[in-house]
Amino acid sequence: MDPEQKQFNEEAVEAVLDGDEEVPEMTERPKTKNKLMKRIGIVLFVILNAVVLFFIAKDAFSKEPPPMEPFSFANILFLLGGILCLVVVLGCETMKYILMMRHLGEKVSVRHAFSTAALGKYYDCLTPSGAGGQPFQIWYLHSQGYSGGAASAMPLSGFFTMQFGFAGLCLLMFTIFNGVMTEPGLKITAYVGAVAYLVVPVMIIISGYAPKIAMRIVAFFVKIGAFLHIVKDPQHAIIKSVKTLNSYSKNIKKIASNKRLLIKLLLLSLLFQTAMCSMPFFAIKTFGGSIGYFEALALCTFIQAAISLIPTPGNSGAAEGAFYIIFNTFWPTLMWRLLCYYSFIIIGVLIYGYTALLKLLERKKAKA
Repeated sequence: MDPEQKQFNEEAVEAVLDGDEEVPEMTERPKTKNKLMKRIGIVLFVILNAVVLFFIAKDAFSKEPPPMEPFSFANILFLLGGILCLVVVLGCETMKYILMMRHLGEKVSVRHAFSTAALGKYYDCLTPSGAGGQPFQIWYLHSQGYSGGAASAMPLSGFFTMQFGFAGLCLLMFTIFNGVMTEPGLKITAYVGAVAYLVVPVMIIISGYAPKIAMRIVAFFVKIGAFLHIVKDPQHAIIKSVKTLNSYSKNIKKIASNKRLLIKLLLLSLLFQTAMCSMPFFAIKTFGGSIGYFEALALCTFIQAAISLIPTPGNSGAAEGAFYIIFNTFWPTLMWRLLCYYSFIIIGVLIYGYTALLKLLERKKAKA
């Protein structure tokens, strides 16, 4: 056994899984990452993006370039269409938070709803596998005066419905436009990625209606991880996972109790994902490319599902590479990433800058 791997108390875990004992409070291990490591990670992330874009550009410009079409009024309209997709994306997320605030009896604030949506995407873009968005949103809502239950329920419900929204889009595109994807490797990876999208939401549903089954599924996979020496403290991992699932289930039930609200959230999530996957169409048409809307939508859905398995921030590297393989064009690739990824980072920075400016003005006003 790995000397760092903790002993596994089978009886203690079984008691928790059977419901004979309450889930104990677990002391979190101190995080080993320091500020220096985080900065190194950001630098490596920037370098990765730069290297991928360099090789894509090198490949694109090594060929005989096609004659450049004049940038016409139609190109500008398509550019505005891409920007409109971004507006729809943020609008859908903002509306979801407004609806949830109203349902939970909390104060309804468009500013807080927008900031929660935009900054959640900002942290999704900066953290591996998009893991930072929901924790930040929970903290942000709580810091703005929302109750602990509501602050947890809203981001988790937003995430839950978002996953199902993308799965729904995948089901539509894979069924109706399956033939547009001609790369077998990407197609198979997309199928796997679409199924993976449903793992967490399905586990949350199971934990709500059959908690013991959900706990045992978690325990099964954690034990496999311990056997492979991936999980060093299986008892801690199982109990922590059970506690997290219980929390997710409890909070989401507050939202799901209103079926009409749940349907609205799912429809807004589906519209969000459709707008995200519509961006390639407008990016390609902006630079004079020829492609049908539903073809571009389906191809982007395949790409998004396939790269969802890549744990880099914003699926960096894989996203640009996969897009270029399918569409084989540099400038639309760059514009697509600007719309669907870098724009959220820019908006997040602007929100922080605006907030810092407001605080500075308040301090000056207080001193005057």
